[in-house]
Amino acid sequence: MAAKIHKLHIPVEDNYCVLGIASDVPDYKLCWLVNNALSMGFKRMDDLELYHRKINENQVFSLFQFVDENKLLTYRIIKNRCANGYFLEGVKNLDFLIHIQGEIMMDDVRELIKNIMRISDIRLCIPVNINKIPDKSRLEIW
Repeated sequence: MAAKIHKLHIPVEDNYCVLGIASDVPDYKLCWLVNNALSMGFKRMDDLELYHRKINENQVFSLFQFVDENKLLTYRIIKNRCANGYFLEGVKNLDFLIHIQGEIMMDDVRELIKNIMRISDIRLCIPVNINKIPDKSRLEIW
């Protein structure tokens, strides 16, 4: 019997794509694990503060960034949860989001997903279908 082949579809909107991560580790440890496993250089940035109209409050999300000058890419790790809600309501099951912006090569993103999944404290790393996210305007702030 022939094995089924599943192709990984990574939707790209304009010049960015988003990956979702499920993990129980704190944000700083996740970045440390990714930095060590993948030789990246994520650094903590100022927290991302956004106003949420429905709850009439500001939300604060931790933000880490790594700029790859060779591949012309900017990677951002955003914690998807805060004390009063989610960065992206449509993906409440994901703990972190990786926003990749720039000259995106699908083979590189597939390889990144494969390498992230090798990190023992990460349960899941998947592409997020941006077109199905109702609050995707939050991803267009950069």
